[in-house]
Amino acid sequence: MSCIREDLFTGTDIVKMIVVVSFSAISLMLTAATPVNAQLFCPLVYCIPILLVALWFPRQAFWTTTLLVIGFVIIRVYLSGLGFAIDPVMTGLHTMIFFWVFGAATLFSQDSHLAASRCRRIIEDTRNARFLCDPETLRVVCASRKCADILGYAPRELVGIPAEAFWADETGKAWFIEEMEREGYVGNAEMTFYTHNGDARRVLLSCRFLPPENLFECTVVDTGRLLGENDELVRSNGRLLDLIRQTNDIFFMLDAAGCIVHFTWTRAPEYGISPEDLAGKGLDALLPDDLAAQSMERIRKVIGEQKSACYDLDLDVAGTRHTFSISIAPYNGVDGAFTGVVGSARDISEVRRQRLACRQLSWEVEQWKGLVTKLAHELRTPLQPLLGYLRMIVEDPDYYDLTKETEKVLKTCLACADQEQAVVERAIELSLLTMDYVDLTIQEIPLRELVAAAVSEGGYGQNALIYNEIPDNVRILGDPDRLSMAVTGLVSNAVKYNEPPEKVWIRYTGSNENHYIMVCDNGIGIPGDIIESIFEPFYIGDARQACNEGSTGLGLSIANKYVKLHGGDITVMSEMGEGSTFTIRIPREV
Repeated sequence: MSCIREDLFTGTDIVKMIVVVSFSAISLMLTAATPVNAQLFCPLVYCIPILLVALWFPRQAFWTTTLLVIGFVIIRVYLSGLGFAIDPVMTGLHTMIFFWVFGAATLFSQDSHLAASRCRRIIEDTRNARFLCDPETLRVVCASRKCADILGYAPRELVGIPAEAFWADETGKAWFIEEMEREGYVGNAEMTFYTHNGDARRVLLSCRFLPPENLFECTVVDTGRLLGENDELVRSNGRLLDLIRQTNDIFFMLDAAGCIVHFTWTRAPEYGISPEDLAGKGLDALLPDDLAAQSMERIRKVIGEQKSACYDLDLDVAGTRHTFSISIAPYNGVDGAFTGVVGSARDISEVRRQRLACRQLSWEVEQWKGLVTKLAHELRTPLQPLLGYLRMIVEDPDYYDLTKETEKVLKTCLACADQEQAVVERAIELSLLTMDYVDLTIQEIPLRELVAAAVSEGGYGQNALIYNEIPDNVRILGDPDRLSMAVTGLVSNAVKYNEPPEKVWIRYTGSNENHYIMVCDNGIGIPGDIIESIFEPFYIGDARQACNEGSTGLGLSIANKYVKLHGGDITVMSEMGEGSTFTIRIPREV
Protein backbone atom coordinates (compact mmCIF):
# COMPACT_ATOMS: atom_id res chain seq x y z
CA MET A 1 0.00 0.00 0.00
CA SER A 2 1.19 3.47 -0.81
CA CYS A 3 0.02 4.73 2.53
CA ILE A 4 2.37 2.31 4.24
CA ARG A 5 5.31 3.20 2.01
CA GLU A 6 4.71 6.92 2.48
CA ASP A 7 4.47 6.58 6.27
CA LEU A 8 0.73 7.32 6.21
CA PHE A 9 -0.34 4.01 7.74
CA THR A 10 -2.51 4.15 10.87
CA GLY A 11 -4.48 1.74 12.98
CA THR A 12 -7.62 2.76 11.07
CA ASP A 13 -6.20 1.15 7.93
CA ILE A 14 -6.21 -2.21 9.70
CA VAL A 15 -9.97 -1.93 10.23
CA LYS A 16 -10.44 -0.91 6.57
CA MET A 17 -8.43 -3.91 5.36
CA ILE A 18 -10.46 -6.26 7.60
CA VAL A 19 -13.70 -4.86 6.15
CA VAL A 20 -12.47 -5.30 2.55
CA VAL A 21 -11.25 -8.86 3.17
CA SER A 22 -14.48 -9.76 4.99
CA PHE A 23 -16.73 -8.53 2.18
CA SER A 24 -14.53 -10.26 -0.38
CA ALA A 25 -14.81 -13.57 1.49
CA ILE A 26 -18.59 -13.15 1.85
CA SER A 27 -18.91 -12.49 -1.90
CA LEU A 28 -16.97 -15.63 -2.83
CA MET A 29 -18.85 -17.81 -0.32
CA LEU A 30 -22.24 -16.55 -1.53
CA THR A 31 -21.25 -17.41 -5.11
CA ALA A 32 -20.38 -20.95 -4.05
CA ALA A 33 -23.37 -21.51 -1.76
CA THR A 34 -26.26 -19.66 -3.44
CA PRO A 35 -28.62 -21.67 -5.69
CA VAL A 36 -28.20 -21.13 -9.41
CA ASN A 37 -31.60 -19.50 -9.83
CA ALA A 38 -30.61 -16.78 -7.31
CA GLN A 39 -27.20 -16.02 -8.75
CA LEU A 40 -28.50 -13.22 -10.94
CA PHE A 41 -28.24 -10.70 -8.11
CA CYS A 42 -25.80 -12.31 -5.66
CA PRO A 43 -22.69 -11.37 -7.70
CA LEU A 44 -23.59 -7.72 -7.14
CA VAL A 45 -22.25 -8.15 -3.58
CA TYR A 46 -18.77 -8.12 -5.20
CA CYS A 47 -19.30 -4.42 -5.92
CA ILE A 48 -19.07 -3.60 -2.19
CA PRO A 49 -15.42 -4.65 -1.61
CA ILE A 50 -14.44 -3.30 -5.05
CA LEU A 51 -15.98 0.09 -4.23
CA LEU A 52 -14.41 0.22 -0.75
CA VAL A 53 -10.90 -0.70 -1.88
CA ALA A 54 -11.10 1.86 -4.73
CA LEU A 55 -11.98 4.59 -2.24
CA TRP A 56 -9.63 3.60 0.58
CA PHE A 57 -6.64 2.09 -1.28
CA PRO A 58 -6.75 3.29 -4.92
CA ARG A 59 -3.38 1.78 -5.89
CA GLN A 60 -4.47 -1.72 -4.86
CA ALA A 61 -7.99 -1.47 -6.36
CA PHE A 62 -7.13 -3.05 -9.74
CA TRP A 63 -5.38 -6.10 -8.27
CA THR A 64 -8.14 -6.61 -5.72
CA THR A 65 -10.76 -6.46 -8.48
CA THR A 66 -8.76 -8.88 -10.64
CA LEU A 67 -8.45 -11.41 -7.81
CA LEU A 68 -12.17 -11.21 -7.09
CA VAL A 69 -13.03 -11.72 -10.77
CA ILE A 70 -10.68 -14.71 -11.00
CA GLY A 71 -12.23 -16.24 -7.89
CA PHE A 72 -15.73 -15.57 -9.25
CA VAL A 73 -14.95 -17.25 -12.60
CA ILE A 74 -13.24 -20.25 -10.96
CA ILE A 75 -16.25 -20.87 -8.72
CA ARG A 76 -18.60 -20.60 -11.73
CA VAL A 77 -16.51 -23.09 -13.71
CA TYR A 78 -16.42 -25.45 -10.74
CA LEU A 79 -20.21 -25.29 -10.34
CA SER A 80 -20.61 -25.96 -14.08
CA GLY A 81 -18.41 -29.03 -13.74
CA LEU A 82 -20.67 -30.29 -10.95
CA GLY A 83 -23.63 -30.22 -13.36
CA PHE A 84 -25.18 -26.86 -12.43
CA ALA A 85 -26.59 -24.80 -15.34
CA ILE A 86 -24.27 -21.77 -15.59
CA ASP A 87 -25.02 -19.03 -18.12
CA PRO A 88 -21.67 -17.93 -19.62
CA VAL A 89 -23.23 -14.68 -20.89
CA MET A 90 -24.25 -13.63 -17.39
CA THR A 91 -20.83 -14.62 -16.10
CA GLY A 92 -19.19 -12.33 -18.65
CA LEU A 93 -21.70 -9.57 -17.90
CA HIS A 94 -20.97 -9.74 -14.17
CA THR A 95 -17.23 -9.63 -14.90
CA MET A 96 -17.64 -6.45 -16.96
CA ILE A 97 -19.82 -4.94 -14.21
CA PHE A 98 -17.05 -5.61 -11.67
CA PHE A 99 -14.44 -3.85 -13.80
CA TRP A 100 -16.86 -0.98 -14.53
CA VAL A 101 -17.46 -0.44 -10.80
CA PHE A 102 -13.69 -0.54 -10.29
CA GLY A 103 -13.07 2.12 -12.97
CA ALA A 104 -15.85 4.43 -11.86
CA ALA A 105 -14.88 4.25 -8.20
CA THR A 106 -11.19 4.79 -9.02
CA LEU A 107 -11.95 7.90 -11.08
CA PHE A 108 -14.19 9.20 -8.32
CA SER A 109 -11.51 8.59 -5.70
CA GLN A 110 -9.07 10.82 -7.61
CA ASP A 111 -10.95 13.91 -6.41
CA SER A 112 -8.46 15.89 -4.30
CA HIS A 113 -10.82 16.49 -1.39
CA LEU A 114 -11.71 12.81 -1.21
CA ALA A 115 -8.04 11.85 -1.33
CA ALA A 116 -7.21 14.44 1.34
CA SER A 117 -9.80 12.94 3.66
CA ARG A 118 -7.73 9.75 3.69
CA CYS A 119 -4.63 11.69 4.78
CA ARG A 120 -6.13 14.50 6.85
CA ARG A 121 -5.69 12.81 10.23
CA ILE A 122 -2.06 11.95 9.46
CA ILE A 123 -1.22 15.44 8.22
CA GLU A 124 -2.99 17.27 11.04
CA ASP A 125 -1.38 15.14 13.77
CA THR A 126 2.17 15.21 12.42
CA ARG A 127 4.85 17.17 14.27
CA ASN A 128 6.20 18.57 11.00
CA ALA A 129 4.89 21.64 9.19
CA ARG A 130 3.04 19.99 6.26
CA PHE A 131 0.08 20.76 4.02
CA LEU A 132 -1.67 19.09 1.06
CA CYS A 133 -2.85 21.08 -1.93
CA ASP A 134 -4.78 20.40 -5.14
CA PRO A 135 -2.43 20.22 -8.19
CA GLU A 136 -4.83 22.13 -10.47
CA THR A 137 -5.95 24.98 -8.22
CA LEU A 138 -3.13 24.84 -5.64
CA ARG A 139 -5.75 25.30 -2.94
CA VAL A 140 -4.93 23.85 0.48
CA VAL A 141 -7.05 20.83 1.38
CA CYS A 142 -5.54 20.12 4.82
CA ALA A 143 -2.60 21.34 6.95
CA SER A 144 -0.82 20.42 10.19
CA ARG A 145 -0.97 22.58 13.28
CA LYS A 146 2.72 23.48 13.09
CA CYS A 147 2.34 24.63 9.48
CA ALA A 148 -0.62 26.79 10.47
CA ASP A 149 1.42 28.31 13.33
CA ILE A 150 4.26 29.26 10.96
CA LEU A 151 1.83 30.97 8.56
CA GLY A 152 -0.22 32.60 11.32
CA TYR A 153 -3.48 30.68 10.74
CA ALA A 154 -5.60 28.13 12.52
CA PRO A 155 -5.42 24.69 10.77
CA ARG A 156 -9.05 24.91 9.59
CA GLU A 157 -8.57 28.45 8.29
CA LEU A 158 -5.95 27.26 5.80
CA VAL A 159 -8.34 24.88 4.04
CA GLY A 160 -9.39 26.35 0.69
CA ILE A 161 -6.86 29.20 0.67
CA PRO A 162 -5.07 29.50 -2.72
CA ALA A 163 -1.31 29.50 -3.01
CA GLU A 164 -1.34 33.16 -4.05
CA ALA A 165 -1.98 33.97 -0.39
CA PHE A 166 1.44 32.55 0.51
CA TRP A 167 3.88 33.42 -2.26
CA ALA A 168 5.26 36.92 -2.13
CA ASP A 169 5.23 37.21 -5.91
CA GLU A 170 4.06 35.35 -9.01
CA THR A 171 7.64 34.34 -9.86
CA GLY A 172 7.86 31.94 -6.94
CA LYS A 173 4.48 30.43 -7.74
CA ALA A 174 5.32 29.97 -11.44
CA TRP A 175 8.66 28.35 -10.62
CA PHE A 176 6.98 25.99 -8.17
CA ILE A 177 4.37 24.83 -10.71
CA GLU A 178 7.03 24.33 -13.39
CA GLU A 179 9.23 22.25 -11.11
CA MET A 180 6.35 20.07 -9.92
CA GLU A 181 5.18 19.39 -13.48
CA ARG A 182 8.68 18.61 -14.70
CA GLU A 183 10.27 16.73 -11.78
CA GLY A 184 7.34 15.84 -9.55
CA TYR A 185 9.12 17.24 -6.51
CA VAL A 186 10.79 20.38 -5.08
CA GLY A 187 13.74 19.82 -2.80
CA ASN A 188 14.63 22.38 -0.12
CA ALA A 189 13.86 25.54 -2.08
CA GLU A 190 14.28 28.74 -0.07
CA MET A 191 11.59 31.34 -0.72
CA THR A 192 9.46 34.00 0.94
CA PHE A 193 5.94 33.29 2.24
CA TYR A 194 3.39 35.83 3.44
CA THR A 195 1.86 35.14 6.87
CA HIS A 196 -1.73 35.85 7.84
CA ASN A 197 -0.88 39.34 9.13
CA GLY A 198 1.12 40.20 6.00
CA ASP A 199 4.64 39.65 7.38
CA ALA A 200 7.23 38.21 4.99
CA ARG A 201 8.91 35.06 6.33
CA ARG A 202 11.78 33.13 4.79
CA VAL A 203 10.99 29.41 4.59
CA LEU A 204 12.52 26.26 3.18
CA LEU A 205 9.95 24.44 1.00
CA SER A 206 10.06 20.74 0.04
CA CYS A 207 7.24 19.20 -2.01
CA ARG A 208 6.41 15.93 -3.80
CA PHE A 209 3.56 14.63 -5.90
CA LEU A 210 1.45 11.78 -4.49
CA PRO A 211 0.13 9.93 -7.60
CA PRO A 212 -2.46 7.66 -5.93
CA GLU A 213 -3.97 10.59 -4.03
CA ASN A 214 -3.39 13.13 -6.84
CA LEU A 215 -2.12 15.70 -4.34
CA PHE A 216 0.94 17.81 -3.64
CA GLU A 217 2.46 17.16 -0.20
CA CYS A 218 4.55 20.12 0.98
CA THR A 219 6.81 20.50 4.02
CA VAL A 220 7.71 23.97 5.34
CA VAL A 221 10.73 24.83 7.53
CA ASP A 222 10.89 28.29 9.10
CA THR A 223 14.49 29.28 8.36
CA GLY A 224 14.00 32.64 10.08
CA ARG A 225 13.24 30.85 13.34
CA LEU A 226 16.18 28.53 12.77
CA LEU A 227 18.43 31.54 12.34
CA GLY A 228 17.10 33.00 15.58
CA GLU A 229 17.66 29.71 17.37
CA ASN A 230 21.13 29.53 15.84
CA ASP A 231 21.89 33.05 17.09
CA GLU A 232 20.71 32.07 20.56
CA LEU A 233 22.84 28.94 20.36
CA VAL A 234 25.84 31.05 19.38
CA ARG A 235 25.19 33.40 22.29
CA SER A 236 24.82 30.46 24.71
CA ASN A 237 28.02 28.98 23.37
CA GLY A 238 29.74 32.33 23.90
CA ARG A 239 28.55 32.48 27.49
CA LEU A 240 29.79 28.93 28.03
CA LEU A 241 33.19 29.83 26.61
CA ASP A 242 33.34 32.91 28.86
CA LEU A 243 32.60 30.69 31.84
CA ILE A 244 35.32 28.25 30.79
CA ARG A 245 37.81 31.10 30.43
CA GLN A 246 37.03 32.34 33.94
CA THR A 247 37.69 28.99 35.60
CA ASN A 248 40.99 27.25 36.21
CA ASP A 249 39.51 23.84 35.38
CA ILE A 250 40.69 21.80 32.39
CA PHE A 251 38.08 20.70 29.82
CA PHE A 252 38.91 18.07 27.22
CA MET A 253 37.38 15.69 24.69
CA LEU A 254 38.86 12.42 23.43
CA ASP A 255 37.78 10.20 20.56
CA ALA A 256 37.20 6.45 20.89
CA ALA A 257 40.91 5.79 20.25
CA GLY A 258 42.00 8.09 23.07
CA CYS A 259 43.25 10.91 20.84
CA ILE A 260 42.74 14.48 22.05
CA VAL A 261 40.00 16.23 20.06
CA HIS A 262 39.67 19.32 22.25
CA PHE A 263 41.68 20.74 25.17
CA THR A 264 40.97 23.97 27.07
CA TRP A 265 42.89 25.34 30.07
CA THR A 266 43.26 29.03 30.81
CA ARG A 267 46.57 28.40 32.64
CA ALA A 268 48.08 26.29 29.85
CA PRO A 269 50.43 29.08 28.63
CA GLU A 270 51.88 29.41 32.15
CA TYR A 271 53.17 25.85 31.93
CA GLY A 272 54.24 25.94 28.28
CA ILE A 273 51.29 23.85 27.02
CA SER A 274 49.77 24.61 23.61
CA PRO A 275 46.18 23.26 23.25
CA GLU A 276 46.41 23.55 19.46
CA ASP A 277 49.47 21.32 19.33
CA LEU A 278 47.73 18.65 21.42
CA ALA A 279 44.87 18.16 18.93
CA GLY A 280 45.04 14.72 17.32
CA LYS A 281 47.70 13.40 19.71
CA GLY A 282 47.40 10.72 22.35
CA LEU A 283 47.50 11.15 26.12
CA ASP A 284 51.21 10.39 26.12
CA ALA A 285 51.76 13.86 24.62
CA LEU A 286 50.43 15.36 27.84
CA LEU A 287 51.14 12.75 30.53
CA PRO A 288 54.08 10.49 31.38
CA ASP A 289 53.88 7.01 29.89
CA ASP A 290 52.77 5.28 33.10
CA LEU A 291 50.03 7.85 33.87
CA ALA A 292 48.91 7.85 30.22
CA ALA A 293 48.54 4.05 30.34
CA GLN A 294 46.55 4.23 33.60
CA SER A 295 44.28 6.93 32.19
CA MET A 296 43.64 4.93 29.01
CA GLU A 297 42.59 1.94 31.12
CA ARG A 298 40.02 4.08 32.88
CA ILE A 299 38.83 5.55 29.56
CA ARG A 300 38.38 2.07 28.07
CA LYS A 301 36.35 1.09 31.13
CA VAL A 302 34.12 4.15 30.73
CA ILE A 303 33.64 3.32 27.04
CA GLY A 304 32.90 -0.34 27.75
CA GLU A 305 30.45 0.26 30.62
CA GLN A 306 29.06 3.52 29.23
CA LYS A 307 29.26 5.03 32.72
CA SER A 308 31.01 8.11 34.06
CA ALA A 309 34.01 7.82 36.40
CA CYS A 310 36.00 10.02 38.80
CA TYR A 311 39.57 9.62 40.07
CA ASP A 312 42.55 11.64 41.33
CA LEU A 313 45.78 12.05 39.39
CA ASP A 314 49.11 13.22 40.86
CA LEU A 315 51.19 15.02 38.24
CA ASP A 316 54.36 17.13 38.13
CA VAL A 317 53.65 20.32 36.15
CA ALA A 318 56.66 22.57 35.50
CA GLY A 319 58.47 21.04 38.47
CA THR A 320 55.55 21.50 40.89
CA ARG A 321 53.52 18.63 42.31
CA HIS A 322 49.79 18.96 41.54
CA THR A 323 46.80 16.78 42.28
CA PHE A 324 43.94 16.84 39.76
CA SER A 325 40.44 15.52 40.30
CA ILE A 326 39.39 13.96 36.97
CA SER A 327 35.79 13.37 35.84
CA ILE A 328 35.11 11.60 32.53
CA ALA A 329 31.90 10.48 30.82
CA PRO A 330 30.95 8.88 27.47
CA TYR A 331 29.72 11.26 24.78
CA ASN A 332 27.16 10.36 22.11
CA GLY A 333 26.48 12.30 18.93
CA VAL A 334 23.15 13.65 17.66
CA ASP A 335 22.33 10.29 16.07
CA GLY A 336 22.94 8.51 19.38
CA ALA A 337 26.11 6.80 18.20
CA PHE A 338 29.12 6.75 20.54
CA THR A 339 31.53 9.57 19.69
CA GLY A 340 34.13 9.66 22.44
CA VAL A 341 34.80 10.79 26.00
CA VAL A 342 34.42 14.24 27.55
CA GLY A 343 35.84 15.26 30.88
CA SER A 344 37.17 17.91 33.22
CA ALA A 345 40.13 18.16 35.56
CA ARG A 346 40.29 20.39 38.64
CA ASP A 347 43.49 21.21 40.48
CA ILE A 348 42.77 20.25 44.11
CA SER A 349 46.33 20.64 45.36
CA GLU A 350 45.43 23.64 47.53
CA VAL A 351 42.29 21.92 48.79
CA ARG A 352 44.35 18.91 49.77
CA ARG A 353 46.83 21.15 51.60
CA GLN A 354 43.98 22.85 53.43
CA ARG A 355 42.53 19.49 54.42
CA LEU A 356 45.95 18.47 55.77
CA ALA A 357 46.17 21.77 57.67
CA CYS A 358 42.70 21.14 59.14
CA ARG A 359 43.74 17.69 60.27
CA GLN A 360 46.86 19.15 61.85
CA LEU A 361 44.82 21.85 63.55
CA SER A 362 42.38 19.25 64.82
CA TRP A 363 45.32 17.28 66.21
CA GLU A 364 46.66 20.41 67.90
CA VAL A 365 43.25 21.14 69.44
CA GLU A 366 43.15 17.64 70.85
CA GLN A 367 46.66 18.17 72.23
CA TRP A 368 45.61 21.45 73.85
CA LYS A 369 42.56 19.78 75.36
CA GLY A 370 44.82 17.17 76.89
CA LEU A 371 47.17 19.88 78.09
CA VAL A 372 44.29 21.78 79.74
CA THR A 373 43.20 18.63 81.53
CA LYS A 374 46.76 17.97 82.70
CA LEU A 375 47.23 21.59 83.84
CA ALA A 376 43.96 21.46 85.75
CA HIS A 377 45.14 18.38 87.57
CA GLU A 378 48.62 19.82 88.28
CA LEU A 379 47.20 23.14 89.54
CA ARG A 380 44.51 21.58 91.67
CA THR A 381 46.85 19.08 93.33
CA PRO A 382 48.97 21.60 95.33
CA LEU A 383 46.00 23.91 96.00
CA GLN A 384 43.88 21.32 97.79
CA PRO A 385 46.24 20.63 100.76
CA LEU A 386 47.21 24.31 100.93
CA LEU A 387 43.58 25.37 101.26
CA GLY A 388 42.87 22.59 103.75
CA TYR A 389 45.74 23.50 106.10
CA LEU A 390 45.06 27.24 105.89
CA ARG A 391 41.39 26.78 106.77
CA MET A 392 42.27 24.45 109.62
CA ILE A 393 44.72 27.00 111.08
CA VAL A 394 42.52 30.05 110.56
CA GLU A 395 39.45 28.37 112.05
CA ASP A 396 41.32 27.69 115.39
CA PRO A 397 44.13 30.27 115.79
CA ASP A 398 44.30 29.83 119.60
CA TYR A 399 45.17 26.14 119.24
CA TYR A 400 48.24 27.09 117.19
CA ASP A 401 49.13 30.07 119.43
CA LEU A 402 48.87 32.54 116.55
CA THR A 403 49.26 36.20 117.09
CA LYS A 404 46.70 38.60 115.66
CA GLU A 405 49.14 39.73 113.01
CA THR A 406 49.92 36.14 111.95
CA GLU A 407 46.22 35.28 111.86
CA LYS A 408 45.57 38.27 109.59
CA VAL A 409 48.35 37.24 107.21
CA LEU A 410 47.10 33.67 107.04
CA LYS A 411 43.53 34.81 106.33
CA THR A 412 44.86 36.92 103.47
CA CYS A 413 46.74 33.88 102.15
CA LEU A 414 43.56 31.79 102.38
CA ALA A 415 41.57 34.39 100.48
CA CYS A 416 44.21 34.51 97.72
CA ALA A 417 44.30 30.71 97.55
CA ASP A 418 40.48 30.58 97.23
CA GLN A 419 40.65 33.15 94.48
CA GLU A 420 43.37 31.17 92.71
CA GLN A 421 41.23 28.04 92.86
CA ALA A 422 38.29 29.95 91.37
CA VAL A 423 40.51 31.24 88.58
CA VAL A 424 41.69 27.70 87.77
CA GLU A 425 38.15 26.31 87.72
CA ARG A 426 36.78 29.13 85.52
CA ALA A 427 39.77 29.03 83.18
CA ILE A 428 39.25 25.31 82.63
CA GLU A 429 35.55 25.88 82.05
CA LEU A 430 36.25 28.64 79.49
CA SER A 431 38.89 26.51 77.71
CA LEU A 432 36.49 23.61 77.34
CA LEU A 433 33.81 25.97 76.02
CA THR A 434 36.23 27.30 73.42
CA MET A 435 37.72 24.04 72.19
CA ASP A 436 34.96 21.46 72.70
CA TYR A 437 31.41 20.98 71.48
CA VAL A 438 28.75 21.74 74.11
CA ASP A 439 25.49 19.83 73.77
CA LEU A 440 22.62 21.96 75.07
CA THR A 441 19.66 20.39 76.86
CA ILE A 442 16.80 22.49 75.52
CA GLN A 443 13.60 22.63 77.53
CA GLU A 444 10.93 25.09 78.61
CA ILE A 445 12.14 27.24 81.52
CA PRO A 446 10.08 29.35 83.95
CA LEU A 447 12.32 32.42 83.81
CA ARG A 448 11.35 34.08 87.11
CA GLU A 449 12.09 30.88 89.05
CA LEU A 450 15.44 30.42 87.28
CA VAL A 451 16.53 33.98 88.16
CA ALA A 452 15.35 33.64 91.78
CA ALA A 453 17.32 30.39 92.19
CA ALA A 454 20.48 31.94 90.69
CA VAL A 455 20.27 34.95 93.06
CA SER A 456 19.59 32.73 96.10
CA GLU A 457 22.39 30.25 95.40
CA GLY A 458 24.92 33.04 94.87
CA GLY A 459 23.89 34.82 98.07
CA TYR A 460 23.78 38.13 96.22
CA GLY A 461 20.80 39.32 98.24
CA GLN A 462 23.06 39.68 101.29
CA ASN A 463 25.18 42.39 99.68
CA ALA A 464 22.62 44.27 97.57
CA LEU A 465 18.90 44.80 97.04
CA ILE A 466 17.85 42.48 94.18
CA TYR A 467 14.54 43.29 92.44
CA ASN A 468 13.24 40.35 90.39
CA GLU A 469 10.71 42.07 88.13
CA ILE A 470 10.18 39.19 85.68
CA PRO A 471 6.47 38.21 85.34
CA ASP A 472 5.45 34.79 86.66
CA ASN A 473 4.06 33.59 83.31
CA VAL A 474 7.28 34.07 81.27
CA ARG A 475 8.69 30.85 79.82
CA ILE A 476 11.56 30.51 77.41
CA LEU A 477 13.30 27.64 75.59
CA GLY A 478 16.90 26.97 76.55
CA ASP A 479 19.38 25.00 78.62
CA PRO A 480 18.53 25.86 82.25
CA ASP A 481 22.02 25.18 83.63
CA ARG A 482 23.82 27.34 81.02
CA LEU A 483 21.30 30.20 81.20
CA SER A 484 21.47 30.12 84.99
CA MET A 485 25.29 30.50 84.79
CA ALA A 486 24.89 33.40 82.33
CA VAL A 487 22.42 35.23 84.62
CA THR A 488 24.65 34.49 87.62
CA GLY A 489 27.65 36.02 85.84
CA LEU A 490 25.77 39.26 85.08
CA VAL A 491 24.22 39.58 88.55
CA SER A 492 27.58 38.86 90.20
CA ASN A 493 29.21 41.56 88.05
CA ALA A 494 26.43 44.04 88.92
CA VAL A 495 26.89 43.43 92.66
CA LYS A 496 30.71 43.58 92.63
CA TYR A 497 31.00 46.85 90.74
CA ASN A 498 28.43 48.78 92.72
CA GLU A 499 28.31 51.44 95.42
CA PRO A 500 25.90 51.95 98.28
CA PRO A 501 22.98 51.85 98.15
CA GLU A 502 23.63 48.77 96.04
CA LYS A 503 20.57 47.91 93.91
CA VAL A 504 20.11 45.48 91.03
CA TRP A 505 16.97 45.16 88.85
CA ILE A 506 16.29 42.08 86.72
CA ARG A 507 13.65 42.72 84.04
CA TYR A 508 12.12 41.06 80.98
CA THR A 509 10.61 42.07 77.68
CA GLY A 510 9.90 40.12 74.50
CA SER A 511 9.24 40.46 70.79
CA ASN A 512 7.93 38.16 68.06
CA GLU A 513 11.40 36.65 67.57
CA ASN A 514 13.41 37.16 70.80
CA HIS A 515 13.40 37.16 74.58
CA TYR A 516 15.28 39.98 76.35
CA ILE A 517 16.57 39.62 79.94
CA MET A 518 17.96 42.88 81.40
CA VAL A 519 20.22 43.17 84.44
CA CYS A 520 20.42 46.83 85.60
CA ASP A 521 22.45 48.34 88.43
CA ASN A 522 23.15 51.76 89.93
CA GLY A 523 26.88 51.14 90.10
CA ILE A 524 29.97 52.99 88.98
CA GLY A 525 29.39 52.50 85.26
CA ILE A 526 31.77 51.38 82.53
CA PRO A 527 33.92 53.74 80.43
CA GLY A 528 32.91 53.71 76.78
CA ASP A 529 36.41 52.87 75.57
CA ILE A 530 36.50 49.53 77.40
CA ILE A 531 32.94 48.25 76.87
CA GLU A 532 34.11 46.09 73.95
CA SER A 533 36.86 44.58 76.11
CA ILE A 534 34.91 43.49 79.17
CA PHE A 535 33.87 40.17 77.55
CA GLU A 536 37.46 39.16 76.85
CA PRO A 537 38.87 36.43 79.13
CA PHE A 538 40.79 37.66 82.22
CA TYR A 539 39.93 41.29 81.55
CA ILE A 540 39.70 43.28 84.82
CA GLY A 541 38.86 46.98 84.69
CA ASP A 542 39.68 48.11 88.23
CA ALA A 543 42.37 45.68 89.39
CA ARG A 544 42.34 46.88 93.01
CA GLN A 545 38.57 46.56 93.38
CA ALA A 546 38.60 43.29 91.53
CA CYS A 547 41.17 41.94 93.94
CA ASN A 548 39.09 43.04 96.90
CA GLU A 549 35.94 41.49 95.38
CA GLY A 550 37.71 38.31 94.32
CA SER A 551 37.10 38.80 90.58
CA THR A 552 38.70 36.38 88.11
CA GLY A 553 37.91 38.34 84.94
CA LEU A 554 36.13 35.30 83.49
CA GLY A 555 32.47 35.69 84.55
CA LEU A 556 31.34 37.89 81.65
CA SER A 557 33.35 35.91 79.12
CA ILE A 558 31.76 32.61 80.19
CA ALA A 559 28.28 34.18 80.31
CA ASN A 560 28.74 35.50 76.77
CA LYS A 561 29.82 32.04 75.55
CA TYR A 562 26.72 30.37 77.02
CA VAL A 563 24.39 32.95 75.49
CA LYS A 564 26.02 32.57 72.06
CA LEU A 565 25.49 28.80 72.29
CA HIS A 566 21.76 29.63 72.32
CA GLY A 567 22.11 31.80 69.20
CA GLY A 568 21.86 35.04 71.15
CA ASP A 569 24.16 37.78 72.38
CA ILE A 570 24.78 40.24 75.25
CA THR A 571 24.76 44.01 74.78
CA VAL A 572 25.73 46.74 77.26
CA MET A 573 24.56 50.31 77.89
CA SER A 574 26.37 52.27 80.62
CA GLU A 575 26.86 55.77 81.96
CA MET A 576 29.68 56.63 84.35
CA GLY A 577 28.35 57.16 87.87
CA GLU A 578 24.81 56.18 86.83
CA GLY A 579 25.02 52.44 86.39
CA SER A 580 24.94 49.84 83.62
CA THR A 581 22.36 47.66 81.85
CA PHE A 582 23.35 44.25 80.45
CA THR A 583 20.77 42.77 78.03
CA ILE A 584 20.68 39.08 77.15
CA ARG A 585 18.93 38.30 73.83
CA ILE A 586 17.71 34.69 73.40
CA PRO A 587 15.83 33.69 70.20
CA ARG A 588 12.38 32.19 70.75
CA GLU A 589 13.38 29.27 68.47
CA VAL A 590 16.70 27.95 69.82
